[in-house]
Amino acid sequence: MKGIFWNSRGLRDLAKLRFLSELTKEQNLDFIALLETCRKNYTDIDLNNLCAGRHFLWSWIEPKGHSGGILLGINPSIFDIGFISQGEYYIKFCM
Repeated sequence: MKGIFWNSRGLRDLAKLRFLSELTKEQNLDFIALLETCRKNYTDIDLNNLCAGRHFLWSWIEPKGHSGGILLGINPSIFDIGFISQGEYYIKFCM
């Protein structure tokens, strides 16, 4: 099981998105956890690019004001997810 936890300090920069996509592909990551994304929503294209075209299950929390935001993606073929729990400041994938 390989993954990344990263305080991205914003996720609008194309260099950061390219870095995540390449890292996911090169390291064959099974999960991605990003903090401080500062984004309210994501398109399917954005999410597909982040996981290098692999099938991931995604969940996110919108930022509060100018900071915050969480994005969590996980490969469901590796993990058997029972349910997803979200709070104001957390996302939890329960097996």
